[in-house]
Amino acid sequence: MNKNTDLNKIISFLPELVHEEWVPHFERVDLETGQVLYEPGRALRHLYFPLTAIVSWVHVLENGSSSDVAIIGREGVIGIYLLMGASKPHNSAVVLKAGSAIRINLSVVLNSFNQGNAVQKVFLRFTQNLMTQMSQGAVCHRHHTLEQQLCRMLLMVLDRQDGNDITMTHELMAKFLGVRREGITQAAHRLMEENTISYTRGHVVVHDRKSLEKRSCECYDIIKNDQDNYIKLNH
Repeated sequence: MNKNTDLNKIISFLPELVHEEWVPHFERVDLETGQVLYEPGRALRHLYFPLTAIVSWVHVLENGSSSDVAIIGREGVIGIYLLMGASKPHNSAVVLKAGSAIRINLSVVLNSFNQGNAVQKVFLRFTQNLMTQMSQGAVCHRHHTLEQQLCRMLLMVLDRQDGNDITMTHELMAKFLGVRREGITQAAHRLMEENTISYTRGHVVVHDRKSLEKRSCECYDIIKNDQDNYIKLNH
């Protein structure tokens, strides 16, 4: 796979020699919406670098209720904690949007990670970006309205794909945000009344991104600015 045309930011940021070492181990996989990549407590052997797929880290409680922890797309990697010494996840990694990803054996990545600062810097900068998203997400769930949270989530998905058409049902949105489906339906209806979005059979079309940004909260701006800085630092 040619580095210059690769869609995953982390892979594109790698030193050329490291990229050449990884290429023979790349396995391109197609991921389906709802597919579970990681489950709590299970030992893992692979990392996933999304290309067009978008994956959600979801924390599931004993009673079955769930809430998102973070969204990861082509800017990052699924399983970063495995490079920090952990052997098993505490959360589930669930595909939010179907698409492709590069899968690579953990041992290959660990070998490069443990050898040089250049590789470590790329992953640690992404980790910092991920921590910002997680901390702002926690604040958002606690202090902002469901409509604001929904706008933030839709904007974050848009940032990780091409086009304004998002394939996502109200049920999936509700599961992602850890709320009742009825709440999502009401919030989405208000956005539809203002012609900010339209929704038909599991497809959300964003007609007015500026309106979506205006209706979101400051959490989105903080997450987006931090992500932009992460990308600039690696160029």
